[in-house]
Amino acid sequence: MANITLNYRGITGKRGTITIDDTQNILSIITAIVADEDPTLGVLTGNDYDIALERDTSITDVANGSDTISTHIVDGDTIICIDDKKNLTSTNTKEVRQLRKLRIASVKRLADGKANYTYDATALPDTYNGNAPGADDNPNPDGLLPKRPWVTGVVIAEPDTLSDAIIGGGGDLTDLQIWYDAADTATIIPNATDESQITQWTDKSNFAHNANPDGGSAKPTYENTTPKNGYGYIEFDGVNDRLTINPFTQLASATGWTMFVVAQKTDGAETTGVLTRTDFGDLRIELAATGSGVTVTTAGQTEVYASQSDTNWNAWTLVYEASQPAVFRKNGSTLTPVSAPTQDATLNASNNEMYIGGSASDVWPGNIAEVIMFSKTLTATEYGNVENYLINKWDL
Repeated sequence: MANITLNYRGITGKRGTITIDDTQNILSIITAIVADEDPTLGVLTGNDYDIALERDTSITDVANGSDTISTHIVDGDTIICIDDKKNLTSTNTKEVRQLRKLRIASVKRLADGKANYTYDATALPDTYNGNAPGADDNPNPDGLLPKRPWVTGVVIAEPDTLSDAIIGGGGDLTDLQIWYDAADTATIIPNATDESQITQWTDKSNFAHNANPDGGSAKPTYENTTPKNGYGYIEFDGVNDRLTINPFTQLASATGWTMFVVAQKTDGAETTGVLTRTDFGDLRIELAATGSGVTVTTAGQTEVYASQSDTNWNAWTLVYEASQPAVFRKNGSTLTPVSAPTQDATLNASNNEMYIGGSASDVWPGNIAEVIMFSKTLTATEYGNVENYLINKWDL
């Protein structure tokens, strides 16, 4: 008996090595490769594989499966793994091959670090029944599902994009109302020049809710002298800089809302730094002096979160659901208010404007890097994924 080391090129594209007793038969090589290539999910089987010896491809599991390994193979040889092509019209039907390709892709996605690696075959537009196309199995009547066929609704530690965060969490971007992203310099008008005034922060959602200065000649500036994790941001002077979105008809009588703001209050002494609010006072986030509380008015009712104001960069999350207490979070953790009143059934019916970085009667002394708003109540998985996207992107 002698243990030898073999290299292999797996059916998922993995290049690995196995150690095996060369007195076993050649079919035992497949068992060893399966265990090494799919150690976690366990969805691949020996039936998924054909193998061949790289230096002599006539040596295969089909022709030589019962032969002793040492008869044909030596230490250091490379085994080529092939998606099984045996019995194409009988046991290895199109249906079997379709599902096998999904299993292979599932293992590969896990190895690549994808959070959603579990598949749902019915999310495909069609699945085979034997060798014939079957009835349309897709439960979505409008065709392909987003990210199909990968199961969503999972927590993603480091989403690469906002789309990954929401769709990976089981949602969609239909109700994305605002997305201001200072890391995307193309959204800074007239241009992203350090210390220069901006005339517009362009919305990246489909609704074109562009934010514009509302303080006469006073305008916030783009700041890149001291970037945040390599990105610039918008700086407000705490005197008369502010941005407004008007009209914003989706605010009126809304029964759900979720908003995210990445910001830094730079004047710790300011007692009423207002980050956001509508024209009728809803969705208001107000930071008091450092060490004091954050006051939040969501839908007609106000909560105070003691001792949460500081001069750090933070990702703030506000979640509104009709007739429920608000959810307010800081850097991915839910905060507990002094009291938690039930919010009104809708936002104010007269709302038509959103202020960012102060308002006509408020100021914001600090910086804002990104603002995201949905006109619905996101699930805990969805808003948690968005928070992870922002926290990783801005190094919070």
